[in-house]
Amino acid sequence: MRVSEDADRLDASRDQLDKDKQTLAANQRDSNQATQSAQKPLPTVNLTRAIENPPRSEQQLPADLVAPKPQVNTLGQTIGKFINITA
Repeated sequence: MRVSEDADRLDASRDQLDKDKQTLAANQRDSNQATQSAQKPLPTVNLTRAIENPPRSEQQLPADLVAPKPQVNTLGQTIGKFINITA
């Protein structure tokens, strides 16, 4: 009886070892692919216009730096001015 239990545990250990080997092989394959993709050379950058300043007509501020237009109510008053008058 004890021998059969040991044999069962040995079989279970071998099965687990096979699963672990498969997992290890998959992880190594993924790692190799990631390493190979990271080693690809980056595209070259064209720096000919990097230091040229475009004319003012072509220059634009980013949207988060542009001041918002004031909101106007039906009487043509800006909201801030309306609040100051009525408050």
